[in-house]
Amino acid sequence: MQKALTFGGLLATTSLLFSPVSQATSFNITGTSTSAQTLGSASGQTGAVGSGGSLTVSGTPVAVSITGNNATLSNLGTIFQSGTGRAVRDNTGVTGLTVNNGSSNNSTALMKTADADVIQMNKAVASVTLNNYGTMTSLNASAGGSQVVDFAAITTGSNVINNYSTGIMQATEADAVRPGVGGTVNNAGLMKSTTSTGSSSDGVDVQNNSGVQITNDTSGTIEGARHGITGGALDNTVTFTASVTNNAGGIIKGDNGSGINLDGFNANQNVTVVNHGTITGNGVTGDGDGIDVDGLVNITNTGVIRSINAYSSVVGSPAQSEGISVGGGTITNSGTIEGLVAAGNTNAVGRGISLLGNDITTGPLAGTREAIYGDATVTNQAGGLIRGDSDSGIAVNGPASGHTVTINNDAGATIQGGGTANAAILTGADNDTITNAGIINGSSSGKAIDLGGGTNTLNIQGGAASIQGDMSGGTGTSTLNLNIGTGNSFAYNGALSNFTTVQVNSGTTTLAGASSYSGATTINGGTLLAANTTGSATGTGAVEVKSGASLGGTGSITGAVTVDQGGTLATGIGGVGTLHTGNTTLASNSTFALDLDPKNAGGLGFNDMLSVGGAVSLANANLVLTLLSAPTADQTFNILLNDGSDAISGLFSQGHTVAASYGGRSYNFYVSYSSNADSGSLGNDIQLKAIPEPATVVWFGLGGVLLLLQRRFAVKAAG
Repeated sequence: MQKALTFGGLLATTSLLFSPVSQATSFNITGTSTSAQTLGSASGQTGAVGSGGSLTVSGTPVAVSITGNNATLSNLGTIFQSGTGRAVRDNTGVTGLTVNNGSSNNSTALMKTADADVIQMNKAVASVTLNNYGTMTSLNASAGGSQVVDFAAITTGSNVINNYSTGIMQATEADAVRPGVGGTVNNAGLMKSTTSTGSSSDGVDVQNNSGVQITNDTSGTIEGARHGITGGALDNTVTFTASVTNNAGGIIKGDNGSGINLDGFNANQNVTVVNHGTITGNGVTGDGDGIDVDGLVNITNTGVIRSINAYSSVVGSPAQSEGISVGGGTITNSGTIEGLVAAGNTNAVGRGISLLGNDITTGPLAGTREAIYGDATVTNQAGGLIRGDSDSGIAVNGPASGHTVTINNDAGATIQGGGTANAAILTGADNDTITNAGIINGSSSGKAIDLGGGTNTLNIQGGAASIQGDMSGGTGTSTLNLNIGTGNSFAYNGALSNFTTVQVNSGTTTLAGASSYSGATTINGGTLLAANTTGSATGTGAVEVKSGASLGGTGSITGAVTVDQGGTLATGIGGVGTLHTGNTTLASNSTFALDLDPKNAGGLGFNDMLSVGGAVSLANANLVLTLLSAPTADQTFNILLNDGSDAISGLFSQGHTVAASYGGRSYNFYVSYSSNADSGSLGNDIQLKAIPEPATVVWFGLGGVLLLLQRRFAVKAAG
């Protein structure tokens, strides 16, 4: 706009120091233009570059400046800033801006900069929607690096980025996309940062802008030269939230970092990640977790979350390649979560999930990790795999936090450890509850579960539970509950150690390992079978069999055994066998149940037997015999072998005679409480002796009389 000025009667015209500037208005470029454009202060202005048209601006000016509200910029051709300026910029704080690059029918549209952001919103109060169907790319002419999309300054106002399936947003030596506070990023195309210098360039960097929601669609890829997605609030007094959804087929990857990396130091950070696709991290020169969230996170995974590798330059201080590393929250998995290590990398370990806080880099605790910032729950559902390639499937590290850790491994799910050092599940100083109905595989290290410190509970339940490797209650107070369920069975070949209490509550549990825990074993329901060949199946503590429960097997129990009223001691497993115990007490109305196979009698092992290395108290218990074949008169069966120094106290409720049946017939046995199984002389063993039935004797007597009468009648007839 020109203004008339008068100097000494002379009329002159000027325009801002004689610089010719036109009124900023709507524009439509169908050919070629090299003039910078402005959508001015008037509301609702439009700018367009038609298909085949181009706007190329050199030097420092912005190719298209936005100064008015509710403006719309549509590019179907090319907008190129070949100098050091941006392609599109709002530096006034406009609202209602819409920028379209390409359309559903045009994927060849191009917005490009040589040495600056492609589009920048530079004010805190602003609103914008960006729709990209074509290509948006920022180069790196001065080696400084600039974003494709920079909305980071926005703190108030909607900022929406839609990158459609044909869309490409690619930055060189810089983050590809930076949304503002509360921003929305929808990607079905490619968002990518590249580097040749090793710069910290990310696919999407939310920085400390809270409330960002990112959705990566089926055809979408978000890839960072460092992290795929990054951000977080380093100020622990600030609340920070973020949400990432990766749909089936979608890819989020960090080429030299984490797939998703969100920093933060306490419970003020709360992140949600839903993954149905693939999220990978790769540490070429550093860390490379699949997901690394220092604060609290809620993760749902049905796809793949994987760390490919991690790097540490410090020999003897291996890097941790973690599928997921979080400071608390919930993880629900029915897909795959795993930490791998590249071939030949001997200074790193692959771990499935780490529950721990941020790295400590300074002070006397440098090189360690902080405790978790909130309660943590991991649920591995049917079909889920959580795997550490060369370390734990799940590890809880750091000092005690006062928070709790809960790990649920459902039927059909697997938690697997690798390497030789650590257990498949390794917990720390916090209170932990682990419930397993699936598979825990610690065969690589020989260690399935190590509960660390704290007050811990380990629950084994269901008929599909399987555990390979030893289980340790750690240094805290730990309870093992075996809730196998009626009609279900659980067989365990490993060793149990450091448990304060072991509770058998239902189903049939078989322990075949040599255990060393000193806590008590209580069989509240179901059956416990000892099948070990060395050591003690139940450690050194006492064993109590409650009413309705049973103890049996062919192994050894060194602790004292007490069978309460209504409880059962039944030796053998699926046939005759010998169970070895320490001091044994059978209460009144308890049951001592045995199988006898007389046709195979004549040596140990042809009938069930109890071998006691201590005192025996019967206290009017019930002796119940099951015959597998018919006995013959005077057959003997050693049913309880006692050590040479302790006499047997009390009798069975039947006293010295007990009955059993086979084939519809009843047989009686004499019970001796002072037999000697080794020499046949008096001792402190219990022996049964089959008594001929009186009815049998009478039958044979009558048979003889009848035979004599037949002969007499025959002689008389012959005469």
